[in-house]
Amino acid sequence: MKSNLIGFSLLLATAGCGSNSSADVDSFIGSLAAQQCDWEFRCCKDAEIKQLDGRKYAAEEDCIPYKTLALEDQLFLERLAAREGRLRVDSTRAGACLAQLTAKACNPMPGTPVQPPSGDPMLMDACINVLIGSTPVGSECVYTDECVDGARCVGDAEAVGRGVCVPYQEETDICNVTADCDPKVKGLYCAPQDFHCHLRARLGEACAYTTDSLGKNPTLPLLLECDNQLGNVYCDPISSTCRQLPSDGEPCLSPPPPGVSSSCDPDPTLALVCDTTGGGTTGVCRAPGKVNEDCSTRACAADLYCDTSTGTSSICRALPDFGAQCSASGGRCKKPYYCNFSKAPEVCDQPASIGEDCTSVTCDTGLTCDANTRLCKSLLPDGSPCVSSTDCLSFSCGFSVGQTTQRTCQPQNTTITVMCSGR
Repeated sequence: MKSNLIGFSLLLATAGCGSNSSADVDSFIGSLAAQQCDWEFRCCKDAEIKQLDGRKYAAEEDCIPYKTLALEDQLFLERLAAREGRLRVDSTRAGACLAQLTAKACNPMPGTPVQPPSGDPMLMDACINVLIGSTPVGSECVYTDECVDGARCVGDAEAVGRGVCVPYQEETDICNVTADCDPKVKGLYCAPQDFHCHLRARLGEACAYTTDSLGKNPTLPLLLECDNQLGNVYCDPISSTCRQLPSDGEPCLSPPPPGVSSSCDPDPTLALVCDTTGGGTTGVCRAPGKVNEDCSTRACAADLYCDTSTGTSSICRALPDFGAQCSASGGRCKKPYYCNFSKAPEVCDQPASIGEDCTSVTCDTGLTCDANTRLCKSLLPDGSPCVSSTDCLSFSCGFSVGQTTQRTCQPQNTTITVMCSGR
């Protein structure tokens, strides 16, 4: 793998801004394949690699030819276009692409927050547009992407397979449709307000709706659009500016303007709901309550409960710990404890260990209560006689093929979930 990267680095050093050669494309493909294999063998366990690639290879050096073949098949038209001098490898973009792949992290473990990408979130994937067009404006073209930056290949209706490179419209140029505006300029579109290419508006910038036949009520389509790349932004019809959807404690959008489906910011990590219990005309966006916050108008966070025992207020409280009463929490306790309803009053109790009586106590995690002895025992392995699924390590108790009298613990589904989160 390293030799491929060194070879491509030398190619970059000698090629300058790139050259029209299928050999350059093949060299880039080889480096790309090596980087893909490097990531796979760095991040995926052996069983996951077998699941992904059908047991084609077990070593990183054996992976590279297969990845190379797949990329060659995927880019066969681009290789031909490069040989014809219509496409070339952009050395700067190719180097950035390989550097991005070298730094690519393994997938996060389930339940782990996804880390935002470092750097400017508005920057595009470095591996996009590594192969760029060489055909100048006004020249004949055959392939979709062979024209130089700022131009596109427009087909000739009179001659199949032939076209001409036509320049895109830039910002402030006139346009008929968004396809006329340069797609490589992020956020550029054809605005119906004046049919010129505009950049979508950011927070605080002007936006505009179409109005109904009376000229009063806003309706779609938007004449000037907002840029939603950096958050849930909408066009406020009152101020005619782009604004952020309401967050915790802010008035709900009531009703939401045309094209907006949520009264509060729909970001799932915020878990906002529109609370209308206060008697206002719009309601207020509410996030789950934290410790000691009021829960009369909102739910509490998952590890809390809403305490209504005082009768005068509702407050989010921490779940009760060992020995504490648990009636007010609705029978919920801080893990690993459970609410023992056989005691009066109910208290958070320690689960029973293996061999301990479970007549009135819940068994600990990984154990089950034996129906005959009423003692906690270990969960049963596959093939063991069982009464219910709670007896089994696999949590699956059933009849095997050809068996109708005795249920046994059945194997879990052995299908491997490919996560590639590290070896």
